[in-house]
Amino acid sequence: MKKKVGIIILVLVILIIIAVLSVIFLNNEKSQDGKESRWKTKEIYVNSLTEKITDATDIAVIPRWEELTIYQQFSNVRYNESNYDCWQGKVPEEMLGENLGIATLSGYDEYSKNTYTKNGTIYTIKNISKECAIAIQLDGTNEYYSYVNSYYRPETLGEFIEDLNLKEIISFGSIWYDDVYTDEEGNTHYDNIEFPEVDDETIWKMLFSNTSVENVHNDSSWYGDTVMSVSVDIPILGYKNISCSVTENGYLETNILDTGKTFYIGKDKVQEFVNYILDNYEGYKIVYVDAEGNRSDEEFDEDDNVSTADDVIVQTGNNVVEDVIVYMENGVEGEKAVTRENEIGNNVTTHSVE
Repeated sequence: MKKKVGIIILVLVILIIIAVLSVIFLNNEKSQDGKESRWKTKEIYVNSLTEKITDATDIAVIPRWEELTIYQQFSNVRYNESNYDCWQGKVPEEMLGENLGIATLSGYDEYSKNTYTKNGTIYTIKNISKECAIAIQLDGTNEYYSYVNSYYRPETLGEFIEDLNLKEIISFGSIWYDDVYTDEEGNTHYDNIEFPEVDDETIWKMLFSNTSVENVHNDSSWYGDTVMSVSVDIPILGYKNISCSVTENGYLETNILDTGKTFYIGKDKVQEFVNYILDNYEGYKIVYVDAEGNRSDEEFDEDDNVSTADDVIVQTGNNVVEDVIVYMENGVEGEKAVTRENEIGNNVTTHSVE
């Protein structure tokens, strides 16, 4: 009898242990699949997530001629059989190189339908190939602005880095990652994750070290879905929040100088980079919050007619302007916001500035 009781007690103990282990296992699975605790949340405040857009003409207003700066009025030039465009990048005088002569620039007033002309002096920019960019001083001004050749095509990654003096003029920002997961109820979620503090040397070493890889970009080709992207600033050329990204098929892509450049660095290198970022840096789930308390990670009533435009649209009088907050696709654009990280639990609050 005592033996049977002992066996029953042993069985009960085993069952209790199995039950406890099952609870622990299920909790771990919930944490991994549901990712409730994986990412801290960074909130970005916008005017409205439910602004209704009733007219396609409300997307933007073309500035009047007198509202433009002189370098916006005369924003392109023809030089050496190529078109160069100005993106408001200032060139310090000490960065000016050889005087390349005089050019005549033209500008068109969309309202009066008049065409204007302006002469400017062209210079090379020190350590940057004139095939990539030049500097211009328009007559009557004391400033120099860069004009870039969108159709410059490097043969290799190394040539691209050298011709632009990229190591010296580029600034890497946040890294962006789209986290896709299924919760315990079977719902699929798509979270935009920001890694704001990755050091530049890591990016250079892991993505740009093989300088011999060829530029294989073709506008009609697709190189795979983006798995991670890096926000890029190049102040001297006027670029802010443009992109370098890596794809599932092993390619490094960028839109520096406005057109695509694509380099095959290998699937293994892409996976190594992604794993390294996920394993070694802290990421934040980006959530947009508007004045009404609507959140981008929550569902809205269909009657709210949520805008899916790239920009949040705000109407002011008879003019419609684009708000400074930009929605991100694969993190390429980034957000124009200043972070004030008041950490409360797992939440990091970010306040936007105009």
